[in-house]
Amino acid sequence: MNILLISIVIVCILLLMTFFGHHTLYRIKYTPFFGSYDEFDSNRTKYNGSSFAFVLLLNATVLISVVTIYSYLGRYNEIDLARADTNVDYLLAAEINRARKQADEHPNDKFVLMGLAKVSMDGGLYLEAIEALDELLNYMGDDAEVIGLKATALYYMNHRSMTSEVKLLTKSALALYQYDFNTRVLLANDAYIDQDYQIAIEHWQILLKNTKQSFNRNAIEFAIDNAKKKLIARK
Repeated sequence: MNILLISIVIVCILLLMTFFGHHTLYRIKYTPFFGSYDEFDSNRTKYNGSSFAFVLLLNATVLISVVTIYSYLGRYNEIDLARADTNVDYLLAAEINRARKQADEHPNDKFVLMGLAKVSMDGGLYLEAIEALDELLNYMGDDAEVIGLKATALYYMNHRSMTSEVKLLTKSALALYQYDFNTRVLLANDAYIDQDYQIAIEHWQILLKNTKQSFNRNAIEFAIDNAKKKLIARK
């Protein structure tokens, strides 16, 4: 998307340059300014040659730019071979690398491994997130927050599918702490996507009873109000 936007901006700038170039050359061609028409006529042939080269260069540049954009974005014959782009934004990639380094330095630190898992999920690296969470579970044993986050990673890795493994993990997390943030948000979001607004509301309302974990309560209350509006609109 960034490449497309930048390419469009560049093409627009080049088109504007072409327009103003033509406009400027037109004014110069027909305006002798303070010189005589004789002097202007004597230089006209030379200038026409340079102006033609200038305009030709700009138009060639625009044409090449359009062809380049099409060659990069317009390969419709390869649409069946399309694959998800595994590259992430360079800032996020730097953050992931930093989290990996911290995890190597502090392999048994819950805060560090949870951070690695979350930033990996932000970058779509769900398998790496799951591996980090498994390491943490092997070290510290069952933990509702960790299990809930692992369930979330599995859910998104399977294209937002509530698989049997995800369901088992959510049950395990809630058995340890029924108000767990990661688990309740996962269940609420899945219900909301399926338009089961009442179930989503119930999960969010239970989450508001959570006194152990820090989260944005205003956002949860807003989500509840929005789901209630959906229910009213359905009636």
